[in-house]
Amino acid sequence: MSVIYKKCPNCGSRNVIKIVYGYPPYEMYLKEERGEIKLGGCCISDFSPEYYCKDCGNEWNKKESIDNAYGKIKGIKISVGGFFSGYSEVDIDFESRKLKWNHRGARNEEHFEKTVRKSSIYRLIEGMKKARLLNWKSKYIEPGVCDGTQWEVEIIEEGRILKKYGDNKFPKKWDEFCKVLKRISGKNFV
Repeated sequence: MSVIYKKCPNCGSRNVIKIVYGYPPYEMYLKEERGEIKLGGCCISDFSPEYYCKDCGNEWNKKESIDNAYGKIKGIKISVGGFFSGYSEVDIDFESRKLKWNHRGARNEEHFEKTVRKSSIYRLIEGMKKARLLNWKSKYIEPGVCDGTQWEVEIIEEGRILKKYGDNKFPKKWDEFCKVLKRISGKNFV
C-alpha cells in the first residue's frame, strides 16, 4: 500500500479532482465546466489544497493525505535477522504504548518490555513518514543469495495488516527506519 492522495481523507471517496492554480487559459475553464478540475485562483501557498472531493466538498493537500494515512496505524511489528546473527523483533502497540523487544538465536536470548511515551510514538510515526514506510514495495528479494538477512514489517490498521518483507535486499530508507526503532526501544535492531 502506498499513500493515495486522490482519496478523500474526510469521506473516503475517490471521486476526486485536482485543484489548479494560476491564471487559467480558456481550455481550463472548459475542463472546470466538465468537472475535470477545480480552479483554485491565482494565489498559492505551501498550505493550499491540491485536491477537491466532488462528493463531500472537502479540500486537502498531499501532507494532509500523508498524515491521514499514517494516523490510521494502530501498531507495528518488525523482525530482522539471519541464522548466524539471530533474530530481533520489535512489537509496538500505538494505543497502549507497549513495546516488546526480543532477540533470539546466536547463542543468546533476550526479552525486554516497556511502556513508551506518547512523544515516542509521535517520533516513531514521523520517522516512518521520513522513511516513506507506506510507500515501500511489498517485497524486496535479492535473487541468487542462499543465506543472509531476512526482514518483515507488519503495519497494523483497523481491520487489516499490511506486510512488507525482504530477503537480503532492503528499501532505501531501511537504515533510517532502524535508527528510529533503536531510539525508541533503547536496543539495537539488527
